Amino acid sequence: MKRKLCYVFMVFVLSSMVLLSGCAQLKDKFVRKPKKVEKPMRYIPVREYEVHPSLDLYTKRYIYWKNWHNELLDVLDDSNHKKKVVAAEQAMSNLMDMQHMLTEEKAEGLQKYIDEMTKIEKEIKSQKLPQGNVVWVRKKLESLGREVKRDYSYNKVRGFIADDFRE
Repeated sequence: MKRKLCYVFMVFVLSSMVLLSGCAQLKDKFVRKPKKVEKPMRYIPVREYEVHPSLDLYTKRYIYWKNWHNELLDVLDDSNHKKKVVAAEQAMSNLMDMQHMLTEEKAEGLQKYIDEMTKIEKEIKSQKLPQGNVVWVRKKLESLGREVKRDYSYNKVRGFIADDFRE
């Protein structure tokens, strides 16, 4: 009789421990989770825009060129070769975009600066620049920057914006 009473008491204690401890994980298995409502996809129709060269567009490209040119001058002494290459490529790209927006006679004048920038870009891409070449490249870049700012700022090309992009 004492043994049965002891077994009942142990079962009672164990079951009360299980009930008091919670078993939250077991409870979560049987509780329904709310269904996720999928929102319908929004499709935005793609339209082709007629973009023509304008003074505003030229101004943006000129400012981008000026900033990338200054960035190239800043990172020229830096040890990170990739920064130099990216800055040179972006400066070159913006110069070419500026050229495509200009009329024929004004674009021909910008071509000599693009040719100089191409040489500098090849020099930067080809190798790690020794200190003597860094000085030479810096002087060429400063000279090129002054000349482009003098002759091709957006105030100077106001009447030379083409009607359509040149190839």
